[in-house]
Formats: sequence, C-alpha cells, structure tokens
Amino acid sequence: MCSRRQIVVYAFLVLFWALPAAAQVDFKGVHMGMSGDINTGYSGDLNNQAGAGSDHGLGLGGEGTLQGSYYNPNFLSFTVQPYYNRSQSNAEGASIFNSGGYTGNVSLFSGSNFPGSISFAQIWDSTGMYGIPGATGLTTKDGSRSFAIGWSELVPDLPTLTVSFVHGSASNSLLGSDAQNDITTDSFGIRSTYLFRGFNLGAGFTHQISDTNSSGLLEGGAAEITNTSTNSYSFNVGHKLPLSGGFGLGFTRTDYTSNLSGETTGSNNGTTDTAFANLSLKLWKLPINATAAYTDNVYGSLEQQILSNGGTLLLTNLSPESRELIVNVSSGYRVLPHVFVTGFVNRQELWLGGTNYGLTQFGANVSANFGNRFKGLTVTVGMNDSANQQGNLGAGLVANANYSRNIGNWDLGASFGYDQNVQTLLAIYQTSSMNYNGRLHRRLPRGFSWSISGGGGRTAFESTPGNQSHSEGVNASVSWRRCTLAGNFSQSDGTSVITPTGLVAVPLPVISNNLVLFNGKSRGVTFGAAPVRAMTLSMSFSKANSGTLGESLIANGLNSTNETEVVSGVLTYRYRKLNFNASVLQFRQAISASSTLPSVVTTYYFGVSRWFKLF
Repeated sequence: MCSRRQIVVYAFLVLFWALPAAAQVDFKGVHMGMSGDINTGYSGDLNNQAGAGSDHGLGLGGEGTLQGSYYNPNFLSFTVQPYYNRSQSNAEGASIFNSGGYTGNVSLFSGSNFPGSISFAQIWDSTGMYGIPGATGLTTKDGSRSFAIGWSELVPDLPTLTVSFVHGSASNSLLGSDAQNDITTDSFGIRSTYLFRGFNLGAGFTHQISDTNSSGLLEGGAAEITNTSTNSYSFNVGHKLPLSGGFGLGFTRTDYTSNLSGETTGSNNGTTDTAFANLSLKLWKLPINATAAYTDNVYGSLEQQILSNGGTLLLTNLSPESRELIVNVSSGYRVLPHVFVTGFVNRQELWLGGTNYGLTQFGANVSANFGNRFKGLTVTVGMNDSANQQGNLGAGLVANANYSRNIGNWDLGASFGYDQNVQTLLAIYQTSSMNYNGRLHRRLPRGFSWSISGGGGRTAFESTPGNQSHSEGVNASVSWRRCTLAGNFSQSDGTSVITPTGLVAVPLPVISNNLVLFNGKSRGVTFGAAPVRAMTLSMSFSKANSGTLGESLIANGLNSTNETEVVSGVLTYRYRKLNFNASVLQFRQAISASSTLPSVVTTYYFGVSRWFKLF
C-alpha cells in the first residue's frame, strides 16, 4: 500500500515529465501566462535544536510566475510569484532553510488619470544576517509579511493627489541563541503637487507607527518593547529664475513619541520644525549655489534618526533646547581643460542649552585629470579652515586620488581618500575619515590568470575618544580555464549602536544608551569548476568570529564571543530543460552570551528540476 504522500509524489512525477508548452490562456477577457521551475528529490537534515531533530524523504519544490490582465493591461494587470522549498529547487543557493513565500502586484486603471495598485508579499524561513560592520555577520532565521495599497489622481491642470497605506511585519531569530526580534510598522501617507503660474507647489502628510519586541539579541533574553509614533507634515514651493537659475523653499514639521517597556522603562517625545531654502544662478560661466536650513530641535532630529532604525535613545523625558542654522554658498570654475576649482563658505549657528556656538568655514578644492601624461590618474585636493567666537579652530584637508590603467596583460587600479572636517550637531566636533583600496589583475598564457584586491577605511571623532571604527579586507583568486580558486579575509572593530537588524557604526559622537564595542574577523575560500559542458561544481568554506562588549545602560553586561562556520558543496548538470542538482551544507553558530547550545545544522539534497511553461 502506498501512503498519501507517496501517491502525491508519484502523481507529481507523472506531471513533471509530461508538462505541455501551451499557449497563453484567454477566457472571457482574462489573459494569463504561467511559467517557472518545478523540482523533486530526496533531502534530509540533521538539527540539534530542541524539537527540530532530523528529517529526510522525498520532497517537492519550485517557483513560478503567473501574470496576466483583464480586458486590457491598462485596465487591470497582475503578477504573482510563489515559491516553495527554494533552497532545493535552486541548489546553487545551498540555503540552510527550505524557504517559501510569494509576492504579488495588481495594477488598476494604469492607463487612466486615476491609477491604483495593490502589492503583497510573505516569506517563511529565509536566511538572514545580523550585521557586524566591516565583517561577515551572524546568521538569522527570518520571516516577513507586507501589504501596500496606493491610489492617485492625475487629472491635467488640477492638483495631483496620491494616497498610500503600507503594513509590514518581520521577525528574526539568531541561530545559536534564544534571542528574537519582532517588528511591525504601519504607515499612511498623502501627497499633492500642483503647477500654478510657474510655481511648483507640493504638500504632504505621513503617519507611521512602529512596534518592536526584542528578547535581547546577544543579551541573553532581556526583553525590550519599543512603541514609536511619528507624524510628519511638509510643504515646498519652487520656481525658475533668469540666468538659468531657480529657487526652492520648504518646511517640515515632525512630532514623535517613543515608549520603552521591559527591563528598562521610559518615554520620550518631541517636535522638530525644519525650514530650508536653495538658490541657483549662473553668472557668466560661474555657477552660484546657495542653501540655508534652520532646525529648531536638533536633539529631536537625532532621536528620530535612531528611532527610525529601531534603536532606543531615552536620556531624558524632555529634549534640551537645541536650534541650528546652516548657510552654505559654493561655486566652481574650469580654469584649464583638465583642472576644475570649487570654493565654498559655510556658516553654522548652534544654540544648545542657552549657549550659542558659531562656526564659519571656508575652503577650496582642486580636481585635476592628468590626461595622457599620467593616463588614468585623477586627483582632488582641498583645504578648509574653521573659526568660532574663541578663535581659529584649525585647518582641514580633503584628498582623493583614483588610478585605473591597462598595461599589456596587467590591469591596475587604486584609490585613496582622506577627509578632515569640523561639524556641528549638539556640539562642535572634528571628524576624520580615510579609505583606500587597490586591485591588480594579470592574464597569463594557457588560460591562467590571477588577481588580488584589498582595501580598508577608518572613521574617527577627534574630540570624542572611543567613538571610531576601522576595517580592512583582502581578496585573491587564481583561474585556469574552467577552474577558479578564491579566498578572502576581512577584519573590523569600533563602536556601534544596536538595531533590530544588526550593529551600525556610530554615525555621530553622541551619548546613547545602547552603545556596543564590536570586533570581527571573517575568512573564506571557494572553488568552482566546470569539468564538462553543462556541468558546474562549487565548494566553499567560510568562518567568522566576532565579539561584543556593552558599555552603556541597556547594553550593560553585553559581553559575547560569537563564531559562525559554513561548509557547502553544490553540483549541477543541465540536460535540455532538466537540471540535476546535488548539494550538501554544514552550518555551525555559537553565541557565548546565550544560554542555549550552539546551532548545528547539516542538510543534503539530490534531485531533478525542470523548467516549464504551463500556459
């Protein structure tokens, strides 16, 4: 006797070998076409996680695309793309999980003045990444769902109107840990534009709600729930001016409320008003560009940036007074065929807690393309100087160089950049950043070639020791005919902020309550070959180590050493419309801050897939 599952598999196999290639279906005004890949094979997995155990047997999978229209594509058109067991149907991915899901889109009245759209998507058991800046991050198991609907009114000579609503939810769990993040967002927006007697007018409103429930990624289960609500109102106007110029004015008001509950509790709220203006003119051959921006709550603007990324910043119940005005004027001129000069003047005024800080900065940059004398070389050098009420703050430097050249069988390339500047946000501080990279490729006789590339970078805040980060990396490969061997190495460390999707290098020298020191190293090697026509073979090994150290309120005691190791192999062979696939993968991830065992997963698969066009 055959089980129900076996009967389904046998029926599927009969269909699999006999799929027709029919024409598009037309039925009572509905026009549809469907194509995709379908697969069957034997798979198994070994998993040490509680309740997971091991599993093996025959399985089905595939992905497809169903698209069509009703009556006319400009009236109604649709596209739906479902997939199931993608890691098996696409052995090249060698995924840890048998991911499934679907995406879809419906367009309504796209040929009219009242177009609308509906989109939706859902993903189960996908492989994600908890980011570590400058290095390979930690593997997560993800899921998400989204729904969006929009409508527009686009009648000529009348104001336009666009209304949209978006709902999204996502969850991710860190393998080798009991930590999990769940986030839900709802956003409603309305926007209108109008051309009135040469003036471009625009106005809009956005309301967004975000709820984050975190069991404490890397923290061993400290639950935190953050609820954030944001309203944003905007207006802008623009008009052309003589002398190939134009101007623009705008105003934005944003208010936010954030509540934190769990092991740490608190709330915060604020309102930020921002006004801006820009002007552009061309006097003779000299372009003039000027901008001005005023913010009445710089502290609140910073809070909104962090909250929008899922972070928390609850230093006080009321934001301190922090207003800022920035004015910038710049111009540029080509003095020689290969030399271009730009100059600028900036004025920044900051009012913080009843104290006024002023800063004037001026400078110039020179860019040169060395043409045929040093073919492929471009250099930019700039200087700036800053001063405030107390005197001169010192000079800053900007330097960039790029080189690219082919010399015989050699391909060369390199770049370097350095920037030292003074900024104001909550205080006056000096920043510096540097990045560099290079590449070298050489073609040899008999199909041999090799290449090597590497680079790195650093950022620092000179007046705030510790708020800095740097990273370096190198890649190398050698090829011979249909075989390639490649390796890579990277490392990084610095100060970061915790977000639901990973650690983010600190963008500003701020005092936050979720700062984390991080370090990471990753290395890997891959081998790929095509032994015979239509056959490919690939093998890879990768290992990443990282560490985190909490130094603030929420992240207090966050000390963790982490390790991820992945070994995989994939073999594919194509025969006409058939693909024969085989893959094996072993994954291990350990989080020392977690109370759970390291996650160890081994999967294997071999089967066959076929492309089809059903109708």
